[in-house]
Amino acid sequence: MRPTDLSSAGLPRETPQRGPGATVRRATAALGLVLLAATATVACQPVQKCNGYTALCDRAFDAVAYPTTHNAMSNAAEGWAGPNQEYGITRQLNDGVRALMLDTHYNVGSLTAPDAPTDVPLLCHAYCQFGWKPLRDGLGEIKTFLDTHPNEVVSIIFETYVTPADTAAAFSQSGLSAYVTAHAANAPWPTLRQMIAAGTRLVAFTDSGGGSYPWYLDVWAEAFDNPYSAKVPADLVCTVNRGNGANRLFILNNFLTDPVARRPLADQVNYNPFLVTQAQTCQTARAHLPNFVTVDFYNRGNLFAAVKTLNGV
Repeated sequence: MRPTDLSSAGLPRETPQRGPGATVRRATAALGLVLLAATATVACQPVQKCNGYTALCDRAFDAVAYPTTHNAMSNAAEGWAGPNQEYGITRQLNDGVRALMLDTHYNVGSLTAPDAPTDVPLLCHAYCQFGWKPLRDGLGEIKTFLDTHPNEVVSIIFETYVTPADTAAAFSQSGLSAYVTAHAANAPWPTLRQMIAAGTRLVAFTDSGGGSYPWYLDVWAEAFDNPYSAKVPADLVCTVNRGNGANRLFILNNFLTDPVARRPLADQVNYNPFLVTQAQTCQTARAHLPNFVTVDFYNRGNLFAAVKTLNGV
């Protein structure tokens, strides 16, 4: 039966809707479709995470705790003598370390490395004969990590025995200079989200030559630490060692040296409840979140769990 035969068959013919009521119904339906589409679009957008957690995105840089490796360049995997860490820089970053203590030297003095260059800055621990890597190469590893992890903020704390100019050259040669952030001492820090949006996701501190460049920050104008020459757990105290206790950043040294770093020593202080209790005790004593929770052999113990507790995530 054709549509035109409906009335002749005694069936009601559908008539088009007219009038203000129909217009409202059509507008309401259209609005519903728009809202549905918008909701679907929002649902498809991933929630940003900063250093692994959405809760950290809108916190200022100095309101976040970071897993930190002491003498990060000195590691067993690459054959360093008397290492402080098990693995190299790339593995540390991939595992979740977000701040690295690095020592820079020239290959000079009584314990030089015969196979190392003498005219470029190197990552060495006191004496390059114990292990070395060109500073440019170590910074290149950090640059590669930042390239492939766009929502991560990383810091370096240098113990420096090379010139600021040579350090800056290594940053430029490695490409890491594209990520550095400038900061004036005692000025408020941006949030992690702001640093990520600006692309300035690398913070570089130094104990020598700070201020030579806007991004090469004087660590003791920005931070303070507790004593680091501890042989037994009872030696780890919360008093201010270097820097001013009113500075915005707190470096918590939580490692033992007797006479060098060793795994059994790390096992005494890297595990909870000792590690998290020590950090919280110092947080109370100094009225400041420990920003850089610094350990030897980070892979042993509960560094990451302790930092999560401090961050409340």
